Amino acid sequence: MVGDVDVIVLSWNRAADTVAAIESALAQEGVAKRILVVDQGSAPESIEKLRRLCVAHPEVSLKELGCNVGVARGRNIASRMGGAPLIVALDNDAVFPDRTTLARVVQRFKNDLALGAVAFRIINYFTGVDDEMCWDYPDALRTQADQEFLATRFIGAGHAMRREAFIASGEYDESLFFGGEERDLCYRILNLGYRIKYVPGLMVLHRADPEARVRWKEGRYYYLVRNGLYTDYKFGTPVWRLLRAAAAILVKGAYNRMLSQAVRAVFDAGVMAMQFSRSHSRTPIYRLRKDAREYIDTCEHRGRESVWNRVRRQFEKLPGSI
Repeated sequence: MVGDVDVIVLSWNRAADTVAAIESALAQEGVAKRILVVDQGSAPESIEKLRRLCVAHPEVSLKELGCNVGVARGRNIASRMGGAPLIVALDNDAVFPDRTTLARVVQRFKNDLALGAVAFRIINYFTGVDDEMCWDYPDALRTQADQEFLATRFIGAGHAMRREAFIASGEYDESLFFGGEERDLCYRILNLGYRIKYVPGLMVLHRADPEARVRWKEGRYYYLVRNGLYTDYKFGTPVWRLLRAAAAILVKGAYNRMLSQAVRAVFDAGVMAMQFSRSHSRTPIYRLRKDAREYIDTCEHRGRESVWNRVRRQFEKLPGSI
């Protein structure tokens, strides 16, 4: 059955939260939907709860991988399990706040054929305010979190994509594993001529459990640095700017007592860049068109920081790193 929307959910333990996420998708009204769950090696008791849910609800499909293959590959696998024209991703620790979210998503895409993806507003389930760890837009827009704006990316916890844009862009880059995979994909979607919009009227409630997140000192900084530099390289950032960014990263890593992560990440990003250069020869999807480059520059340079502020930020503690 191909409906209007495929809801994809990646699962790894936290069975109660995962079931709540799936049930919030099942409760959606006014839309034909399938819920596609990919489990990445949960404990047996967690898997059993998901299996029972699938038996009770035929519109839920479960694929058990037995191991963690990363966010990027996991989302690709989940998306390929369906065929609906729209893909909505929901973190397994998030829920829809009402029963009409998916219907309103469908209407959005029907009304705007140039829309390639929609970024949802991510609200902390416990506090009712915006999840600070899930804000990946210019700081100047933080006071406008309740207003729509054009964006260059979405947040993984909750977003929607037009399937044809997702496929044409080449899907997620599975080498990224975790962190920054959304920006890499979204740049390619923009390069196809689509637009991405942050729509606060479409939101998810995120059970932001700090104990379940990947901590900075346990690999988060490494992936943030490695994937960021590698993605910048793929989209044509000049080498001198990459070197400048690498220097700033090393300073920040040293200040936060994560210099070894920073060094390893910079080195691995260089290796990945060389491999990309040899194997892809700058494939067309990574050669940003003029209009896509201008769109990205306009969106990302709103409220651009001064040089002093950029330097000062290298000597700030990473949030939650202590």
